[in-house]
Amino acid sequence: MASMSMKRVSPSSHTIEYWRYDVLLSFRGEDTHDGFTHHLFKALGPKHIDTFKDDKLQRGEMIGSLLKTIEESRV
Repeated sequence: MASMSMKRVSPSSHTIEYWRYDVLLSFRGEDTHDGFTHHLFKALGPKHIDTFKDDKLQRGEMIGSLLKTIEESRV
């Protein structure tokens, strides 16, 4: 599991946002899932960019199970 990261949104507002992942990748298309998305996921790791790759949700399935992960992701 990725660790929680922290970012100050605005120096004057003292607002701090917390996220679990820097990036969430979720693409169902057969043309991107095993191609572009896979390569992007592998390239982000060595850059120390915490990435969640959704590879379990099936096409047409409700994204309700992903909502918490989406909220915990920066991008």
